[in-house]
Amino acid sequence: MLVRQAWALLVAAAVAVVACSSGEPRPPATAPATPLDALLASTARDRWLDNGIDPWEVWICHVPLDSTVAVYGNLQLRLPLTPEGVAAVLQAHVPAYFDAVSHGAYRPVFSPGGELTMTPAETPESCLAAAAQAARAGTRGVIAVADAEHAMGQPGGFGKAGEPCAQPPCTEQQTGRGAYVGAADFHPLWGDRPPMDLVEHEIGHALGWPHSGVVDGAAQPYQSGIDLMSDSAAPRAVDADRRDGPDTIAVDRLAAGWLVPADVAVVEGAGRTVALWPSTGPTGTRVAVVALDAQTFLTVEVLAASGFDGHLAASGVAVHRVRLAVRPGEARTQQPLVGAPPFTELLTLGRSIVADGWQVVVSSTAGDVWQVAITPSAG
Repeated sequence: MLVRQAWALLVAAAVAVVACSSGEPRPPATAPATPLDALLASTARDRWLDNGIDPWEVWICHVPLDSTVAVYGNLQLRLPLTPEGVAAVLQAHVPAYFDAVSHGAYRPVFSPGGELTMTPAETPESCLAAAAQAARAGTRGVIAVADAEHAMGQPGGFGKAGEPCAQPPCTEQQTGRGAYVGAADFHPLWGDRPPMDLVEHEIGHALGWPHSGVVDGAAQPYQSGIDLMSDSAAPRAVDADRRDGPDTIAVDRLAAGWLVPADVAVVEGAGRTVALWPSTGPTGTRVAVVALDAQTFLTVEVLAASGFDGHLAASGVAVHRVRLAVRPGEARTQQPLVGAPPFTELLTLGRSIVADGWQVVVSSTAGDVWQVAITPSAG
């Protein structure tokens, strides 16, 4: 979940600390040839969600002042939110983020739904479920927004991809796909530029993306500043004027179909030197993959310090260890391996890392092209 401070602390700090709940995990594929094949096979059924126009309906959850639910912490602020107003805010900001990240492949569209009044014992999950039942035919996702802020240290939202359906495209009633957020990001003190990284993160879950850079039990469990699906407020920690999350990493682009096998360099045997273009860019070989076993692989990609990744001190190479889900109810894990949290100091010219028996070295750079040597390590 995305951890938010109470509103007063948000304004004082001018930086939100972000983390959030993973969505519904996708079950694994069966018996593919490589872990890359397994990733592509297990996510192929979601291509209809990840590409094209994605209609979302906005609902407001009115939280009673005497709510007994811990997430609301007996806080008394209630914002005068309406489905029309929130839908307009989301439509003004969020589609442009995903249009840029997907290079035009995916675009959510937000329209007003309705309003629900919760009982003192009702949870965010119950309000989202009620909104899902009341949504119009043809809606593919519901986003429920509470008119109450969340207590300090409580989760700020969640998103879920829902269940697969037999004959896509499918409605929200068929899948249970949706997202929920509290009121903090819609406070009028944000003016006409509210932060959208929380909503963008939850929509990422609705696309089937899991968290990355998670350390369970840590004070800030979502520790990666290089992926929308971890600390999505990382850009604002560097520049308080930023409102969007960072870009997303190559494995999620592969899962969404925004990168295809032709964009991937597979490294085997004695290794090879790969010419990589930025994984966030529109062309070229944008990720190298090294299989470790049937369920685990390394991804090697260049992140450019521009656009949604403009908070990075410098462009560089990121390495992630990806492990696919192997049991029902699990989600794949995606762990950054270069440096320490927030993992924003990437490999630059001459720098290297040894991980899982492989060495990754940046051997040269020329414009957007990075030559990266990926070879078995001696040790």
